[in-house]
Amino acid sequence: MVMSRTFEAFRYRDYRLLWFGNLFTTVAVWIQTTTMSWLAYSLTGSGSTLGLVNAIRTVPTLLVTPIAGVAVDRTSRNRIIAASQLSLFIFAFLLAVDIYIGALHVWHLFLFALLAGIANTFNQPARQTFVFDIVPPDVVPNAIALDNIAFSSARTLASTGAGVLIVAFGAANNFLIQACMYLAIMTTVLSIKARRPPRTAPRRHFFREMAEGYAYMSRNPNARLLMLMVIINPMLLIPLHLALLPIFATKILAGGAAALGLLLGSIGVGGFFGGLLTASLSKVDRRGLVQLVALLVHSLAHALFCVVAYWTGKTWLALPFLVLAGTMESLHMTTNQTVLQLLAPDHLRGRLTSALQLIQLVNPIGIFFAGLLADHFGPVAVGVAFSLCGFFMTAAIFLFSSRMRNLRLSELQQLGQQGLEPASAGNGTTTFPR
Repeated sequence: MVMSRTFEAFRYRDYRLLWFGNLFTTVAVWIQTTTMSWLAYSLTGSGSTLGLVNAIRTVPTLLVTPIAGVAVDRTSRNRIIAASQLSLFIFAFLLAVDIYIGALHVWHLFLFALLAGIANTFNQPARQTFVFDIVPPDVVPNAIALDNIAFSSARTLASTGAGVLIVAFGAANNFLIQACMYLAIMTTVLSIKARRPPRTAPRRHFFREMAEGYAYMSRNPNARLLMLMVIINPMLLIPLHLALLPIFATKILAGGAAALGLLLGSIGVGGFFGGLLTASLSKVDRRGLVQLVALLVHSLAHALFCVVAYWTGKTWLALPFLVLAGTMESLHMTTNQTVLQLLAPDHLRGRLTSALQLIQLVNPIGIFFAGLLADHFGPVAVGVAFSLCGFFMTAAIFLFSSRMRNLRLSELQQLGQQGLEPASAGNGTTTFPR
């Protein structure tokens, strides 16, 4: 019975197609990121150039996200996904040809990163909100949790397999593999027959609709709280993964690249288990409390990892705390995304979902300060300090915000704000094809 609830959304054919599309899209993006980094360093031998190639991918998030949010609310979501996949296919194919003929220059990588970033900025909110068009409202929490399993699985597989693909097939063939995956995903998503619900608000000028989403977030106290909760992770906890773990692997655990691979892989494994846990809890009502507990445990697990790694110098003793941290990160982020999307009226859901991408821009800030402070105080002190800051911020919300503690999934669903209007059956009832 528990297993059937855990994979409940898989009963619906269209959701299965979307899930596998999400899996392969994430695999392609991780392969792409790894191959781009390898090419940038091979061409220049410069770590700063490698960092810039990856950083430029975030530029569209800042500039294009507000536009993408309105587009997702105005347009057929599967067509947006298909258009983004077709664009990524073209970009990857052209870059593969560029490498094959020996004409690759560094500025080509910058251009590719920028264009791919724009396509993904439209793709992500469309995918995240598309589940509302293809499964019943009560299955949406389970569907979002299963999506997170796809992301965590792809991150673990692709981050370890991308290097093998470069050695086995070369960079050009890597991009051809990505191009084929994007084309297959485009074909699959166009076969999904989902109905968009009717708009619950009149269409206005594009920029007025853009402002409407941010005005809703500023007025709605639940939306404000959820956005505050989601900032803690990229600002204070994820920097441990990206800025401090390389230092831990080299200086504290003395394991080099092999230790770093184990540390990063353990977070991905935790993310997979966190997705399963979230999917099995899809009927749990107290979603505000779930987020708070998950973030508290996540913060403590990070702090304990730092302490255990420092005191023992043993990778295998420190790994379980990263697995726990990855599990709680997945539980917190998936629950936050679920509640925020259920909170939003359908005509604003794309804009609120795209705003989550803007929140992630605080991540580079956290990474920068974590790395800077680690140079002066060491990775252990900085890791513990950042983790405890996240813990105490979450504890303050827990103690002083009864609204967050008492936030219930059933209340959001009863408000009817999910806006899902499934196809009407002949007997006057509503049904969803399976």
